[in-house]
Amino acid sequence: MNAYIYENELLLKLEKEGFITPDEKVKELLKELTEIKYLFSLKLLFENFQNNFSSQILINSLKALSDPTQFDYYSKESIIRLELHLRTLVIVLERICFSPIILSKELRDKIYNSLTKFVEIHRKTTQVIEIGIDNNFRSSFNQFNQQKDNNNNDNNIINKRNYNIDFLLVHLRDTLHSLRDDETWFQEILRRTKDILKALLNISPGVLSIVAPGITISNDSSILQMLSQLRQGLTFKYPVASYYVDWRIMLIIQHNVINWSESDKNIISKKFGEMIIMEHLWSYLEREWINIFDKTMLDSQTKFDEVSNKLNKALINTGNFLNDLINGSEPLALPDTLWFGILDLAQNLIQRSTHTATYGLCYYLAIESLNMAPSSFIQFKAIEILLYLNNINNELFSMIEIDFNQYAAKLDKNDSLIKFQNLLIFVKEKCQQDFNLLNGDILLGKGKGKSLEQNTIFKKEEILPSTILDIIANEITCPISNEPTNQLCILKCQHVLSLNNLKKLKQKKCPKCREKVEDNDIRYLPQNAIYKNLYSYLYDAGYILPSIEFEDSSNNLYENDSNNSEVDLMLTKNKKLIKEIKLNSNRFTLIQSIFQITKSKNLTYQEVIKVLEEKKYGKAVLICKKYLGNFPRSYTMRCILAYAYRNLNSYKLAFLYLNEAIKLKRKNPIAYCIRGEIFFKQSIYEYAIFDLNISISYKLKVNNVYILLGNSNLLEGEKSQEKNDYTISCYNHALKNYNIALQNNPNNYICLKNCAYIYECQEKYLNTLEMLDKLLGINQDDSLFLCYYGEILNDLKRYNESLIIFTKASNLDPENIHILIKQAITYYIIQKYDLALLNLEKVIRMDPLNSIAYYYKGLTYYMMEKYSNAMITLEKFMELDFNDDLANMLFYYLKDLLDDNNFENWNNEILLKINQFSYINSNNLLLLIRCKAYIKLKNYYEANRDLNRLFELNNNISFIYLLQEYSDFWSYLCNYHGINNEESAKFGIIDEFNNYLYNEKKVYLISNLLNSNKKFSKFLENDSDSGNQSSSEKAITFKGEMPSIGFPKLFNNKKLSSHFITWKINIKKILSEECFVKFTIIEGNDNDNSNTLSREHVLKYDDILKLEGIGWIEYTLPFSILTDNNMEWIQPSIDMKNHSIIMQIDYVQFVTSERQTIYATKMGHFLPIHKLYPNIPEAFKDKYFSKKEMENLINLKDIINN
Repeated sequence: MNAYIYENELLLKLEKEGFITPDEKVKELLKELTEIKYLFSLKLLFENFQNNFSSQILINSLKALSDPTQFDYYSKESIIRLELHLRTLVIVLERICFSPIILSKELRDKIYNSLTKFVEIHRKTTQVIEIGIDNNFRSSFNQFNQQKDNNNNDNNIINKRNYNIDFLLVHLRDTLHSLRDDETWFQEILRRTKDILKALLNISPGVLSIVAPGITISNDSSILQMLSQLRQGLTFKYPVASYYVDWRIMLIIQHNVINWSESDKNIISKKFGEMIIMEHLWSYLEREWINIFDKTMLDSQTKFDEVSNKLNKALINTGNFLNDLINGSEPLALPDTLWFGILDLAQNLIQRSTHTATYGLCYYLAIESLNMAPSSFIQFKAIEILLYLNNINNELFSMIEIDFNQYAAKLDKNDSLIKFQNLLIFVKEKCQQDFNLLNGDILLGKGKGKSLEQNTIFKKEEILPSTILDIIANEITCPISNEPTNQLCILKCQHVLSLNNLKKLKQKKCPKCREKVEDNDIRYLPQNAIYKNLYSYLYDAGYILPSIEFEDSSNNLYENDSNNSEVDLMLTKNKKLIKEIKLNSNRFTLIQSIFQITKSKNLTYQEVIKVLEEKKYGKAVLICKKYLGNFPRSYTMRCILAYAYRNLNSYKLAFLYLNEAIKLKRKNPIAYCIRGEIFFKQSIYEYAIFDLNISISYKLKVNNVYILLGNSNLLEGEKSQEKNDYTISCYNHALKNYNIALQNNPNNYICLKNCAYIYECQEKYLNTLEMLDKLLGINQDDSLFLCYYGEILNDLKRYNESLIIFTKASNLDPENIHILIKQAITYYIIQKYDLALLNLEKVIRMDPLNSIAYYYKGLTYYMMEKYSNAMITLEKFMELDFNDDLANMLFYYLKDLLDDNNFENWNNEILLKINQFSYINSNNLLLLIRCKAYIKLKNYYEANRDLNRLFELNNNISFIYLLQEYSDFWSYLCNYHGINNEESAKFGIIDEFNNYLYNEKKVYLISNLLNSNKKFSKFLENDSDSGNQSSSEKAITFKGEMPSIGFPKLFNNKKLSSHFITWKINIKKILSEECFVKFTIIEGNDNDNSNTLSREHVLKYDDILKLEGIGWIEYTLPFSILTDNNMEWIQPSIDMKNHSIIMQIDYVQFVTSERQTIYATKMGHFLPIHKLYPNIPEAFKDKYFSKKEMENLINLKDIINN
């Protein structure tokens, strides 16, 4: 396999297994076409032009890929496979186009008919994405997903279509049509295009080449002129789609150029071949852009939607399509199909290429297309290319988010903007799936989010320039004139010259290496379209200078063959000036140092510095402008002037002078830095990030820039309502920059507190505590940071420690309501309800309208079973916050508890209200309340359904204790499941509740031991000091020693293949470092007593230390059991080293799915604590994330020093 294609694991595996030839590999891959990795590998094989295939293999592949029955379901993943499948079918058909193969009419018709099925697959998979699987077959949506009632408000329906598939289907239809055995134009265009391309690549200056009858090209011909000549004289027996002839010519050009550049004969280099393809792509699109120049987006989109509907019908009805051809009707195609296809070729080139200049040209191609896009069809493709470029090199193409924002800003603030935003979200999701697929399932090697191997193999000379434009300019610059040119010649020695300078060489020798130049060895590289479309960019960046009259311009260069330098002989005054500036680094450094000395001695300059230090910014502006009058090209003074305008909040004027400064010195960092800070002040964080990163790349010497960049990343991440992948990325970048800043200033207040917040968001609570420790080391009496410390301890379930911290914070700030409520919540969690009420009463006295205080006060009364007080308090809460649905439900639930005489009416009312919630089946509290209501109404069947749903939603069984009192319900369940009470009595199980848990849920409560052996009663202890409850108010606690315990067998009634054992334990205290806890599992079969297995798992001191003091946890043994089907039961046991720890045990459970080893159990999510009270950063957001202290980090000294 050639090096241009990234390594593929599957293809390498096939070679190791003895499948050596391309035919053998294809045969093997065709067996698994439903597997994406097989499809992808097949596509790579056919894309490699150095692989030769037999005609039979090509036909077999065509037949296999034309079979739509492989798509027998519709899902979000299907759309990815469908696109890859069709792309593979396209490349196989292209192989046949360039092979001496003629398809039979029967085979062509069969493939035609398969397209109808693929259209239907596309329609249904699109509906899965757009409107969900539940509504997948709604008749109100047609093939192209426009609503029949023309409802334009449903923007979510419109822009979730993979247009690549639409394009591929149209291409397949028209290519099959062009391969008719009675059609001649296709073979004619193959021959003509190849001939003209050969002549173009070998053309010598000033020579006219006769290529084919009626076709001539000269060195000043444009690509479009030559292409128009190609079309002349072609005759078509059947109508051809308007776009297709040009599209086919472009495919032929691509095929030949790639074939020549990748062949062993080295006809042309890959780099040269890519530049030829890029010029053709730009030429085609230049014409497309001209055609849509006067059309509005609205008109074009409307036309596109209309044609889409018509095309859908044409693709579905193959018979009508064939009749239309016979009757002379032109095949229907989507508007701008050629434009879309050219962009698709650019994307294909990106995936093949390893040259940064190619990426750069494709970037501008996509940006220009996006800016001129007449419809969502082209928007989709342009966005996709930009995202692919960013994935390849996210540093070089880090600006694409800014590009998207700038484009969105130009759209009307109406439907067009909303549709684009929805489309952008969809294409990002689509591309991320593509990248994940490539990274995870198909390619070898590692990379940070990169889909292609070339991301790591840029050549050194290709990455030296800092911007995309630098890279492109270097590729098309003549070394003699030192300017980009529209016509380059590649010599045999691979040096380049402009065509004009090549003509001036009287003696045909390379100016660089002096090798003789033969006409036949020259490769002509036209760059007319690229040069014309990028001219304004190159001119603004200083690559193209204004015209200067040349001395002795009439004289030919190279009058003699002296030993003088070629550059000295050929430079004009313009060239000498450029050389002095760009090449003579010593002279430039000398001039720069002289200017610095002059500047520092200048009285005007000194005066402006003094005025700025006095913060007289208006006066400073006047002095700066006076200075610029004397020194009009002063970079530093423009930055200082922008700094003054920044402090006057005149941001537009600041930007004006900063942009001028950047044009003067593109690689000087401070202007980017100031501009980035102003973007930050304007809350345009993505722009700020872009500019600040550039300033760092140009070696800015300002430590605060990392703080400013971290702030920008943090606040950019905060813009999202949800913590998605983009937010996580922003947080990670913020941490990276804060940590760099902390290396130089370990006590930086902004960095420490923002790091603390980010670590909390990442649930890295120990890291958060580390940051807060440093902040409290700076000021130990900061009550808010103390409170924040307590909040993080609560996140770690270290409630006793958090109460100490909250008390200290409250003593420092006794009237801080936030601290009092946090302290009250902690008391509530550890069930110290009286103390919780004291805090909440204090809050209400200070703030009688504080709804949160009433809410938690009501919950506290509820937990104390003071239901009347709870109802009164919740009623007050609902007066303040009447929209709280869950509080309303709890209120009705309490009414039911208090009114036993009217319980039937209350419970029916509860059910009526609760069933109105659409999300009830995913809400623990609502399910629990409804389950209780059904139990009270003795509707045990429905109650059992809710109970089973609660078990599905929760790993631990703590919630079931809230239903323990309803003995009739448990009797019903035991009868329903045929559970025999007598068989369980020997294990101390004497009631239906425990019987159900043991027999149905495979849970054995340790409290049952009290019924089988009274010796365990001495181990009972109150369990009121833990935030997590055990099965009762008392728990069995082992302090000194643990007696031998006879646990029952747990049977594998369901014959599942594997199980896990979970123990609910609470390590309260370690008494000795010699401690251990040993779990033993015996597996057996009653029919074969000799066949038993025993396994152990031991926790030692370091393991137990991690569990000490965190309350009740479920500890799942890290191995599965009963993997042998001959084993019917397991018998667990637990032991500990005597007098080494204080440990409580609640139950042992037999579970059927793997869990995390340590899970902190709690009933809080079932108790109605649904109103989460935010931590300090969220509660005091304006103070914690003060923009005033986060901005203005760049000062005057930074500007002068840089």
